[in-house]
Amino acid sequence: MLFYVENHAILSPLRTSFAKICLKSKHITNLFKMHCQMKKTLLYSAILIIALLNFGCPVGLDYALGNPGKEKIDAKLLGTWTNNEEDPEVISATISKIDNYSYKIVVNERGSMYSLETDELTAWVTKVDGKLFLYMKPDNEDKYYHYLIVDLTKDTMITADVSLLDGGIDAVTSTAKLKDQVKKSMKMDGWANETITWTKE
Repeated sequence: MLFYVENHAILSPLRTSFAKICLKSKHITNLFKMHCQMKKTLLYSAILIIALLNFGCPVGLDYALGNPGKEKIDAKLLGTWTNNEEDPEVISATISKIDNYSYKIVVNERGSMYSLETDELTAWVTKVDGKLFLYMKPDNEDKYYHYLIVDLTKDTMITADVSLLDGGIDAVTSTAKLKDQVKKSMKMDGWANETITWTKE
């Protein structure tokens, strides 16, 4: 009995110490897990911000993809176009002819993501590597906004934002550089993979 008591007396502090070590170890493990989770959250947030910058609403550029007023318009683009997307920038817009080389676009109905201060724009078309692009300039802003015409028929149009996946906006220092960036981006995964389908009224 004395042996048991003595051993119990000796082991009790050891058990207490071991329990404390286990608690500390568990605490450190939890802290490590929290740290890893925070790093993951920050990483995902950074990725989301980058994605929004690259794939979000079209960004106005200082340079046009084509030469405004130099390339003939495509008559199939003329008319009033609407889409039924969940939350588009533009719900309805009318494209009319100014002359053989330019369009007038009037936004009839804005979506919640619409960021321009005007509903009237001048627009042109150009081709890069056989693909048709519509680019436009708001009447009150010296910036160009670009869209890829994925498909165009008499009464249906499919468009996509023009993402610069190679060097981004900072790489655009001229029309030639913009074309180069578009050509490079075309070959990259994820380019023009989000589209909007429009129907002519």
